[in-house]
Amino acid sequence: MQVGPLILYSGFVGALTGLVAALLALGLGLMQNLVLGWVLGYQPPGLPGEGGLAQVFTGPRLWVLTLLPALIFTLASLVGTGHGLGWFLSMYRIERRARFLEHLRSSLAAIVQLGAGSPLGREGPMATMGLWIGAAIGQRFPMGGSGRYLPFAGMAAGFAAAFHAPLAAALLASEIVFRGLALEITALAPALIGALAGFSVYGAIMGYGPIFDIKAGAVPLTSLVFGLAVGLLCAGVGALWLEGSYWLRVLVKRLPYLYRHLLLGLLVGVVVLVFPAALGNALPWVQLGLSPILDLRFLALLFLVQLILLVAAGGVRGYGGYFGPALALGGLVGIIASRVVPGFAPPAEAAALAGMAGLLAGIARAPFASVVLACEVGGYSVLPVALPAAFAAYALTNPQRMPDQVAILEDKGEAAVPAPESAQRSEPQPDSQAAPGSP
Repeated sequence: MQVGPLILYSGFVGALTGLVAALLALGLGLMQNLVLGWVLGYQPPGLPGEGGLAQVFTGPRLWVLTLLPALIFTLASLVGTGHGLGWFLSMYRIERRARFLEHLRSSLAAIVQLGAGSPLGREGPMATMGLWIGAAIGQRFPMGGSGRYLPFAGMAAGFAAAFHAPLAAALLASEIVFRGLALEITALAPALIGALAGFSVYGAIMGYGPIFDIKAGAVPLTSLVFGLAVGLLCAGVGALWLEGSYWLRVLVKRLPYLYRHLLLGLLVGVVVLVFPAALGNALPWVQLGLSPILDLRFLALLFLVQLILLVAAGGVRGYGGYFGPALALGGLVGIIASRVVPGFAPPAEAAALAGMAGLLAGIARAPFASVVLACEVGGYSVLPVALPAAFAAYALTNPQRMPDQVAILEDKGEAAVPAPESAQRSEPQPDSQAAPGSP
C-alpha cells in the first residue's frame, strides 16, 4: 500500500466532495425557498449550525398549489434512476460498477424532492457524489491497489458535511459498507482524512458550528436503564418504519415508478394543508423540542406524521438518505420519553441524543458511529444513555428489511430476502476489477 499518495488523494477526494456537498446544500436551499417558501408559503426551520431556526407559515395563496409537489415528485422520478446511496453501496458490496450519470441523476432528483418537502435526508446525495468522486479518482490513480479505499474518503466527507461530525462520519462510512459489526479497518484512516478535509471546505462555505446546539451536562450512571428503554423504543420505531416501507413497496410494486412518486407528492401536498411542520428535514425540530415552546401533543403529532411520510418515501423508493431522518425521529423519541417520565429521565438533551444514537444504530447498522455522533454533538457525558440505546436498538432491529437490500433484489426480480449480516463478506477487489461509481 502506498501510504503517502493514499493520504494525499484521500484529502483531495474529501475536499472536492466538501465543495460538491456545499453546492448541493446551496441548491437545496434555493429549491426549498422557491417551492416551499414562495409557492406553498412555508419556510421550515433551519439547522443551528447553518443559519438559524426561524420558521414561517402563511399557507399557499391557492389550495390548488398543493398539487405542485405531486408534479415535482413525478418529474424528479424521470430525472433519477430509482437508485439511492443504499443501492450504490449494494453495488459496491457485490463488486459491480455504477456510472457517473447514475450518481448525478440520483443526486439531482434527491435535491429536487428534498426541496419540495420530502422527509428524507440530504446526506444521501452528498455521500452518493462522494462515493463516485472517490471511486473515479481511485480508478484514475490506482496507487498499487490503494485506490479502492478512496470511496470511503468521499462518503465520509459527504456524511461530515451533512452532520457536521467528521469523526462519526468516518466511522459511519467504514461501518455501513459491510454490516454486522464489521468495520473496514484499512479504510478508516482514508475515511477520517476525507471527512476532515471535506468538512474543512464545506464549513468554510456553510459554517463550522455543530449541527445542534446541545449541551447534555452531567448524566448519572443510573440513566443506563433509561437509555436501554429508549433503545427498545427506537427498535420498535425502526421496525414500524422498515416493515411499513417494505409492505408498501410490495403493495405498489406493480405500479409504474412514475405513479409511485406521484402518490408521494400527493401525500406531501396533503401534509402542506394539515400539518406543514412535518415537511422536509425534521432535525431542527429536535433543537426546538428541547425548549418549553413546543408541547407534548405537538411533538407527538410531528413524530407520527414524519413517520408516515418516511414509510411512504421508503415504500415508493424516494430519493434521499435515511440517516438524517433516523436522527430526527430518534431525537423526538428521546424528548417525548423524557417528557412522559420526567422523574425517571436524564436531562432532555441527553434523552434526545440517546434517541438519535439508538435509531441511527438500528437503521444504519452502525452502532459505533451512532454513539460517537451523539458524543460529538453533546459531549462524552451522554455515554451512559447513548451506549445502551444504540446497542439495544442495533440488536433488535431487523436488518432483512433494510431499504438497500430490498431495492437491489427488487431490481433483479428476486425474492426480497437479503443475506444475513453474519454471512461471509468479500473484500473489495483491486481497482481494475471493481470500481464503484466508475464513469
